[in-house]
Amino acid sequence: MGALLALVVKDIKQLLRDPRSLMMVLFMPLAVMAMFVAGYGEERSEVPIVIVNLDRGTVSWQLIELLRSSGSFKIVAVAPTIEAGTELVRKGEAYAALVIPEDFSSSVLSGRSTRIVTILDAAYATISELVWQAAVVMVQSFMKTAAEMYGTFNIEVVRQTVYGPRVSSVDTFTSTIMGVLLHLVPMSLIAVSISRERERRTFEQLIMAPVSGWQIVVGKFIAYALVTITDMVATFGFAVYVLGVKVRGPISALIIVSLLLLSCSLSLGLLISAISRNQLQAYQAAIFFFIPSMLFSGFFMPVEMLSPAVRTASRVLPLYYFLRAFRNVQLRGWGLPDVAQDCAALLALTLAFLALAIRLLRLRVD
Repeated sequence: MGALLALVVKDIKQLLRDPRSLMMVLFMPLAVMAMFVAGYGEERSEVPIVIVNLDRGTVSWQLIELLRSSGSFKIVAVAPTIEAGTELVRKGEAYAALVIPEDFSSSVLSGRSTRIVTILDAAYATISELVWQAAVVMVQSFMKTAAEMYGTFNIEVVRQTVYGPRVSSVDTFTSTIMGVLLHLVPMSLIAVSISRERERRTFEQLIMAPVSGWQIVVGKFIAYALVTITDMVATFGFAVYVLGVKVRGPISALIIVSLLLLSCSLSLGLLISAISRNQLQAYQAAIFFFIPSMLFSGFFMPVEMLSPAVRTASRVLPLYYFLRAFRNVQLRGWGLPDVAQDCAALLALTLAFLALAIRLLRLRVD
């Protein structure tokens, strides 16, 4: 019992001697909880939708005003035709298009049955279902209110989809799984590389060797990239050719997007490694950085549904651009030019993290 107590005291003293690790242990749970509340609290953004008003009568505008003031939808455009509204959904500028037919107002005023067509983006199954349910609730609420003014009538809500009719759960979550594998695993793996050199007392030998700081960083980047690229290709091939995951766009585009995230994860891991004094700090920092990426990049909920402040912060997270590009290629069938903006953002983040890692490591070597 005495030996066990001595071991406990020893480990506590070791932890107290490492203020960075202690700070991470104490404040990481608080920071994670604060981030969760900030992102998933009451202040959420509205889902962007398109209205196709073929009626343009008084009753149709009353319905549109109800949708606008509901707090669930943000009407980003009023399209003149069904084709124009559908095209905006296909381009990802809105998650749904609500089509009000030509005779909507006259049907309501005369007590006849009418219908509203909801064109949903099936590539984003979760938010499509939310839009569908919210649209049905809004129409029922409108029917109840309008019936008191115009008498009894009925509105049928018809469901149509683009990129559908439905996308399987496996296809939907493939981007999420690839994001975890290409972000957390390589980042954690390389984050301990320089710290391990320090703990094993081999970092001094590395400094004395005729190599500069940037050569150390780039050398480790290339070595770990070769290993993790092999793993990435094997995982992607297994998912597509063995498990039958559907890919609508070009596979080459998915590979390029995946390589960009892998490079970004490795450069971020090198930055963490350059500023960490030991492997424990490096592991903790890698996990701590991954948590906001998981919460605010679209893992659980589309970024458009999060609070405005968190939605802005998500723009600096590599996973945000990866998930958008990967899903648009895999589920919507977009090509590489269509996701060029996301690819450019990933490349810029990679170069920024790599340059910062070289700079900080050189300062520590000096």
